[in-house]
Amino acid sequence: MDRAVVIAPGEGVPTGNVEFLGLSEHSPRFNVSVITMAPNAHGPEIHVHADEDDAFYILDGELTFTLPDGEVSAPTGTFVLVPPGVEHTFANALDRPTRVLNIHAPAGFDRRLLG
Repeated sequence: MDRAVVIAPGEGVPTGNVEFLGLSEHSPRFNVSVITMAPNAHGPEIHVHADEDDAFYILDGELTFTLPDGEVSAPTGTFVLVPPGVEHTFANALDRPTRVLNIHAPAGFDRRLLG
């Protein structure tokens, strides 16, 4: 890619509760999305990414991460990095939505989620 990518608010690629902003076609290095977790919602089943870092920055609200060492509360402003091979999942226990910036590196997560 030889140009900047600018995604205006609401113009990402949506799928379920995820809005992709940085796609694999933009860069092979990472994917960027915003996840909006509904109140009292659980994320995916506990899972592992074999070859990807999975990074989360809590924009608004709070998530509870389930990690090998137990549960970790992640309120607004918290950064969580899950390296390849580490089991994880997350949930929103609040009575309001939680918004999260999510980065996968390298890219490819969007292709799996979007099909």
